[in-house]
Amino acid sequence: MKLAFIGFGEAAQSMAAGFRNEASLEGLAAYDIRLHDAAYGPGLKAKAEELGVCLAASIQETTGGAAVVLSMVQGSAAPKVADSVAPYLQPGQIFIDLNSISPDAKQRVADAIFMGGVGACVEGAIMDAVKPRRHKVPILLAGPLAEEAADKLNAVGMVCEAIGDRIGQACSVKMIRSVMMKGVEALILESMLAAETAGVTERILDSVNVTFAGLDWRKLTSHYLKRTHEHGLRRVSEMKESAMTLETLGMEPRMSLAIAETIASGYASLKDVPYDPNAQYPELLNVLAARKAD
Repeated sequence: MKLAFIGFGEAAQSMAAGFRNEASLEGLAAYDIRLHDAAYGPGLKAKAEELGVCLAASIQETTGGAAVVLSMVQGSAAPKVADSVAPYLQPGQIFIDLNSISPDAKQRVADAIFMGGVGACVEGAIMDAVKPRRHKVPILLAGPLAEEAADKLNAVGMVCEAIGDRIGQACSVKMIRSVMMKGVEALILESMLAAETAGVTERILDSVNVTFAGLDWRKLTSHYLKRTHEHGLRRVSEMKESAMTLETLGMEPRMSLAIAETIASGYASLKDVPYDPNAQYPELLNVLAARKAD
């Protein structure tokens, strides 16, 4: 079986690295609009060659012969990408939108595929960080052909679960879960910056470790501060999509919008500092506190 990526960023590249060990995958193609950008194109070509991916010059070329086409682009571009892909899909091909967008946005993607050609559309939600798990990151799928799509992807080593036949069911799980997961991140950002400013960081962490026995809040604080540093913009975008998801459910997304604002503020303070995957909370809190004072 052949697969195709629309969008060849960090997540798609991580999946491609995992697919190198899957003998059942016949071929892997990708298209990225940045291929034609002088600043990004050479790096994308080099990465594709390293990973054994056929980097195509057009969407039409990428989708040819692929059983499944995976859309992994910026969320705001997802419907436009679906419009571009739809005319080139053939009967039997399945287009899967894996972007972190709201159920309404997923439906716009599905409408573009259903109305623009003869291919089928499934929507998916990536439920963990891709980088360490590569192509084996857990993915939820929903839509009329979700079961078939899951079977095809699992046959090449992926870990996909079909959870429903309605577009929007998979991303609803991700978007609602994000209120909790990114909420913890925002709580840590606000409370630990306050603790650092007041000079009581270690005492606060000691107290929280007692209250929530079994969790290492020093480790969690380091983890989430680094997530804000490395992926803050993407996480803010996801929380705005979570807010839209709650609005479609008739709820006012007070927490979701506050989480987005808090993570955006933390990212703004950290973005100009070189990212260090080994950084720990004391040095990151020092940066946040210094920027706050400035």
